[in-house]
Amino acid sequence: MKMMAETRNLRYFIISILLFTAGTTFSQGYRISLDAPDFAGQDVILAEYFTGRMVPKDTAAISLTGKAVFAGEKAFDGGLYVIFFNQNYYFDFMMDKDQEFAIKTDSSDLATKTKYSGSEINELFYTYKNYLAAQRTRRSAYESSLTAAGSKADSTRIMDQMKALDKETGEIVEKMIEANPDTFFATFLLAMKEKRAPEELLTGTKHQQDSTRYVYYKNHYFDNFDVSDIRLLHTPIYEPKINTYIGRVVPQHPDSLIHAVDMLIGKSRADEDIFRYMLITLFNHFAESKMMGMDKVYFHIAEQYYLPEATWSSEDFLTKLKENLDKSKGTFIGETAPDFELKGIPAEHFQMAEMDTAIKQDPHVGYNFMLSQVSAEYTILYFWESDCGHCQKSTPKLYEVFQKYKEQQVQVVAVHVINSVEGKVEWVDFVNEHQLYEWINCWSPYKNDFRQMYNLQSFPQLFLLDKEKKIIAKSLSPEQADDILNRFLN
Repeated sequence: MKMMAETRNLRYFIISILLFTAGTTFSQGYRISLDAPDFAGQDVILAEYFTGRMVPKDTAAISLTGKAVFAGEKAFDGGLYVIFFNQNYYFDFMMDKDQEFAIKTDSSDLATKTKYSGSEINELFYTYKNYLAAQRTRRSAYESSLTAAGSKADSTRIMDQMKALDKETGEIVEKMIEANPDTFFATFLLAMKEKRAPEELLTGTKHQQDSTRYVYYKNHYFDNFDVSDIRLLHTPIYEPKINTYIGRVVPQHPDSLIHAVDMLIGKSRADEDIFRYMLITLFNHFAESKMMGMDKVYFHIAEQYYLPEATWSSEDFLTKLKENLDKSKGTFIGETAPDFELKGIPAEHFQMAEMDTAIKQDPHVGYNFMLSQVSAEYTILYFWESDCGHCQKSTPKLYEVFQKYKEQQVQVVAVHVINSVEGKVEWVDFVNEHQLYEWINCWSPYKNDFRQMYNLQSFPQLFLLDKEKKIIAKSLSPEQADDILNRFLN
């Protein structure tokens, strides 16, 4: 009997949902009447969601009879909005084209006792939220029963009931979307619906099926979500959708991410506010990224979009950004390492200089060579200072890594960046103390243009180059270099 009653109630619910249709009234402004007698004499805020944050847009004083009106000559963008009484009492509602309606609420239960007049979209939204709440209650009951299940048969039965409940919920939401195709209500529900690979595509091994799921998910990620819809930007779902795509869905490789960035910015141009949001969000995301190689994406955004189009930024900031871009261009992953001349110091010189101050101070000893002349399968280009605390810890560790891989055509070009006589003395002492004789010890006693070439702001700095001297990794610790070399060589 209980199942029959639930089925009958469900049928009535579906019929009531299908009766709603979209309103097409266009408003020149907004007028929202509020009846909230429990909050008489207080101020109330009308706020919008901007991505995940609530931004106040209007305020009103609630009269002693509980009445308040929000009104303005300019209509709001559609989206999800909030009536905010205080931190404990607030509720959200929808706004689209028709922005003249009334709300009556009751503090005893804002979720179920808030009523709307003149707003079909909010009647839909109200019904939808209450339906989901009821379904969550049913599912919670199933989960409790599953925890207490006494047999495998009971567990299987309850899990089947949960699957049926989830299927039922999905079907009802789908009917809501189909019945109201031209409303923001349907757009919002559809935007939360993720595409899944059809079962007929899932063939082969588990690995092949997982790969198919991922490729389908990535290629159809935005099928139900219109990046250019300003109404979605005014909801809490927009920013997580973009962040998940950039941070998890797209392969975390600079070229793949640049392609994704170009696509997102291209779609965002349909609306000026979305374009500004998208550009700032992506620019900041890659500026703050700690992942190796993301500077290439960051500077792509800077060069292609931010510098020419971010009219809101100060001239001083844009000038510094361009200077930083110009300095960094040559050291992106995948680029050939800038070539420069160095003076190599043989091991014998360090050993002889240990007891001879004149030799130790001589800046003219050594042989000249170009970085491009170093023959190795992998070259570690290492910039360091002997009086740098971090370098003093890092350099002996890197030498251990070199000893581990030197027989596998790995070479280290250890560039001491201080080119003074005093700097050479400290350098010689450090090399002798730690017996760093077998890699290429070198410096540039007469010029330091490599600092600009490699945008060296701090030390140590480690670049890993392949046989053709292309940069394959950078800003590495010795441990990270060890891990990468181990994977490449073994």
